Amino acid sequence: MVQLIKDYNTTRNSTYSAQLRSDMQNIENVLNKVDDDMKRHRTGVAVHDSSQVTHDGYTVENRLKNLFARFANLVLNHDGKDVKEVVDSRVTTDGEIAATLKDRLDREFSKLDRKIKRVVNVDDFGADPTGKTDSTEAFKKAFGTGKVQVVMSAGIYVVKGLKIPSWVRLVGQGIGVTFLILNDETPASEWVITNADYEKGNRNIHVEGFSTDWNRERQGGLRATGGQHSTCVAFANSKFIWIKNIENMNPALHGIDITAPTYDHLPDTKYTKDGCKYVWIDGCVNSGYGDDGITTHYSEYIFISNCHCTNPTGLAHAAGKANSNGIEIDDGSKHVWLLNNYTEGNIRGVEVKAHTEWPASQNVHILGHVSYRDVRAYDLRHIGHHKAEDPESTTAYDVTLTDCTAIEPVFNDLYEGISPRALVVSAYKNVQIVNFTAIGDPDYDYKNGPMVAFQYRSRYITVNGIKMRGFRKASHDIRVIGGPQKSDYVKISNFDILDSAPVGIGLGGGVYHTNLINGSLIGKNGSAGIESPNNQTTIVGVETAGYKVSARLAGREYSTIPTRVKGGFMGGNTSGSALHEASAILGSTGDNVAKGPANVLLGVRGGSTTEGSRQALIAVNNCHTKGDGNSRAILASQGVINDNRYCVRGGYGTGSASTKNTRWELDSSGGHIRGTGRVESVSDFKDFAEYFESVDGKKIDSSYLVALEGEKIRKAEKGDKILGVVSETAGLVLGGAAFYWNDQYVRNEFGGTVYETVFHGGEEIRIPKLNPDYDPSLEYVPRDSRDEWHVIGLIGQVFVRIDETVAVGDSVSAIGGIATKAESGGYGTVMRIKSPYNAEKGYGVAQMIVTPQH
Repeated sequence: MVQLIKDYNTTRNSTYSAQLRSDMQNIENVLNKVDDDMKRHRTGVAVHDSSQVTHDGYTVENRLKNLFARFANLVLNHDGKDVKEVVDSRVTTDGEIAATLKDRLDREFSKLDRKIKRVVNVDDFGADPTGKTDSTEAFKKAFGTGKVQVVMSAGIYVVKGLKIPSWVRLVGQGIGVTFLILNDETPASEWVITNADYEKGNRNIHVEGFSTDWNRERQGGLRATGGQHSTCVAFANSKFIWIKNIENMNPALHGIDITAPTYDHLPDTKYTKDGCKYVWIDGCVNSGYGDDGITTHYSEYIFISNCHCTNPTGLAHAAGKANSNGIEIDDGSKHVWLLNNYTEGNIRGVEVKAHTEWPASQNVHILGHVSYRDVRAYDLRHIGHHKAEDPESTTAYDVTLTDCTAIEPVFNDLYEGISPRALVVSAYKNVQIVNFTAIGDPDYDYKNGPMVAFQYRSRYITVNGIKMRGFRKASHDIRVIGGPQKSDYVKISNFDILDSAPVGIGLGGGVYHTNLINGSLIGKNGSAGIESPNNQTTIVGVETAGYKVSARLAGREYSTIPTRVKGGFMGGNTSGSALHEASAILGSTGDNVAKGPANVLLGVRGGSTTEGSRQALIAVNNCHTKGDGNSRAILASQGVINDNRYCVRGGYGTGSASTKNTRWELDSSGGHIRGTGRVESVSDFKDFAEYFESVDGKKIDSSYLVALEGEKIRKAEKGDKILGVVSETAGLVLGGAAFYWNDQYVRNEFGGTVYETVFHGGEEIRIPKLNPDYDPSLEYVPRDSRDEWHVIGLIGQVFVRIDETVAVGDSVSAIGGIATKAESGGYGTVMRIKSPYNAEKGYGVAQMIVTPQH
């Protein structure tokens, strides 16, 4: 509609010139548009022919055919009989006299045709497509009691809100061609279109092919009045509704609302009973809405396809608090499909949600959606059921996103403080995301927030096929948030993250049930590919590059992503069962069973089994650990049972497995070694030795003879009783105290270790009693690392420093620790001279045999 300036500024000045120029430009634009439209009309395939032009209820084509037939009839019936009857028959049932009998018949046919087909043009009922007068009453007459198709012409119809009854099809000439606009006098609570009966409900309503304008600027500017009022197109308590190719502009509240008469339906009621059912919204365009472009409440079996929802005003809310969404599946909606829609410039592109007191939307499926520069592209939430102290939602279930895309989410002043996200899931359970694409702007400041967030007690989320790139100034690409209201049971597979956030995937504290399978994270100066404060995540087939560390798990850094599998793992296993989630069977055959936690069977067969916790069978056949105790193992054995806690056994036996087939045992709690065979050194070590401490605390070099001074040693001198020799060839050494301070445990008067019984892990254990003087904070240095302690060979073959007097067969005494020939009763017997005496060195070396009698 063109409006020209009618009162010009009479003074010829810049204002007058601008007014004149503006009017001339408007006139020129309209003339050019009319000329272009006429050219398109003349050359178009839809140019009107006689069948498309109607007058007085029938088409020009029919009229021409009728005239032709009448002429033929006049020729055939020229004798003039029955004239009075023909004249009388020209009187219609309404008392009107038709010009001819044929005219009367044509009129009656037109009425009959309209009654049968019920296709009417609202203009025939007084509607004004020029927009100069209100057309509300004409639409009421055209709708009647329903069962009619009402056609609107190209143009603008001013109405005070249309209430459509059941069985009505309202059709315009197309978006931008036919307009419905609210009258300036219409109250703010009205809709452009709604159904006629909210109480009893309506059905079978089809609207198609026009634009609606809520005319928000009327009466100086209007706001939404509350509830589901103040909307362009709203249907409540209706079913079988088709909304196709409708444009909705500037509503105070929503572009389209599929709803119930009120918004307050509690979860424990039949909350969809007066909502809508079986609704298809297709090819609709919504813009300038004060709240949401398209929304649903308490309705089910809703299909929304090929729609555009862009550029909200947010005026239904306070400044900076406008949660204006493109498509919102709200309170109590169920069984909703969104197919191939587009949103732009909204706070949330698609939101599936509910308010605190109302039931959440369920069974919602979003397919092929594109969100462009919405703050949060996709957001699933049940307000008031997020935090640990909130009641858990009993209705937030079953949402899928398939082939959806989030492009460049951004901040928006409509809702201050809300940060951009490609996807957020809160409170919802049983969520599946398939083939999701998130594309960011590498230069945009996302203010260090995550771009995909699973949070606020959401659970049981499957993400299969997610592609992300370009979020360099975010904190994480994907974050599973932990803490008191953590998300959990999140499975992410077949993912690719390229040149994006510093942390690819971050897992929060207390998140213990996540799987990361088959993915690549290719960063660019990133911090960590995967980050978690614990080691509970299942990780298989994940690769990284371009991060400082590939993974940071439980405080440890990994240069490559570790593979981590939990939950009763079996590999290279023909049969058998790992019954506990923290047990494993690898490389085994036969019906082997790992029954307890932290049980592992490696290379076993013959129906081997484990019981209790921390059990291991390695390279065994028909072997078993028995009982509830901890830490048992059997190695390289046949037919052995280990029923002793904290020990390793081995052995061999035929027939049934038995403890009697044990051949050796290592006792960890007591430190004992037991065996039924010999202990044999296969090295060239020669002697039996013990540790002794030097008197002066200094080191005595090898092969010097030593004598006792009290309980300590020094180099032996002439007349001393020789104890032994500082040895490097001891095959058995006692008194090493290599693992702990020698007096760490209490001993009795005979030197034996004192034991006590303690309870640990629910079981009794007999362990050495700790010395109260023991200080565990002090560092202990083993004796073999201290100069004052020496290995002294006591029995066997030893190497001794000798002087020039010693020969083969001699016994020796000592001077300064060097052996010299003894005249009688000497120490040991020289077997051979290994190195003759060397005056420069001051000694030679002899190999001696020392026996107990010495």
